[in-house]
Amino acid sequence: MLLRVSIASFLRDISSKSRRVVVVHDSLMSYNVQDVSSLTNAESYIVNCISAFTLYCLICLFRGMSVQFGEELLKKLPSIEGIMTDEVKDLTDSQRPYTDIRSGDIHNTSKVIEGKFLDLLPQVAGTQNKKQWAIGPIFPTKLDRISNRNDICLEWLNKQPPSSVLYICFGTTTSFSDREIKELAMGLEQSKQKFTWVLRDADRGDIFTGKARKVELPEGFEERVKGVGEWEKREELVSASTIENAVRKLMASEEGNVIRKRAEELGEAVRRSTEKGGASRRELDSFIAHITR
Repeated sequence: MLLRVSIASFLRDISSKSRRVVVVHDSLMSYNVQDVSSLTNAESYIVNCISAFTLYCLICLFRGMSVQFGEELLKKLPSIEGIMTDEVKDLTDSQRPYTDIRSGDIHNTSKVIEGKFLDLLPQVAGTQNKKQWAIGPIFPTKLDRISNRNDICLEWLNKQPPSSVLYICFGTTTSFSDREIKELAMGLEQSKQKFTWVLRDADRGDIFTGKARKVELPEGFEERVKGVGEWEKREELVSASTIENAVRKLMASEEGNVIRKRAEELGEAVRRSTEKGGASRRELDSFIAHITR
């Protein structure tokens, strides 16, 4: 919130020297860039880092609108209750009045996997008459080189058979209580499947207290899964048995083989979409052509 004055001053300065000023920003920075609307040669675009499916569902659920897809999928859609702290919700709500000034949306997704939901977005409040481009994924889909540093996880992974290791990571916006972490740890251990678990030191809401927190794994867990699981520490309860069954289903069943095969196919489709002539590359070229018109 404190950045508005500085950003406005900067925008006024460069707008006086430029034919067009284009501001690309996160949705949570909408308040700070609101002065774009006062400049005749400036326009702004929001970058949506979450999936089109998630964005569409959140807009519908927060605004009491019905979602326009199959009933079976709707039944599996979890409640939004508890998905964010009060502080985050307040911040999100405070940005909403300033999002309408944008000229369009940039999505970190690809039409090859989320075309249906990208088509639905223009139908919901707040996105009508807004141009949109799906240019994702905006992280590298190929690595030119692998780090030479001595990494215990990479060393361990290099010794495993292809497609035999489950990668577990809930992202930087999800955190767990100690009890949830212990249930997940026990479920992974009982599944007897190989895994790599990215675990960060954070707790739901505790970042606002300014206190450091170190995650607590079950006693003896690291020793018991040695050679089976590795992990990297980065900073309604599901039971261990449920987690165990889900992991076994994914890694040691015919249905799991089908799921993993489908994931592999989608991954390849996404990689192709970022290459020359691919869907995401065409979207990026379209966005660049639009802002340089």
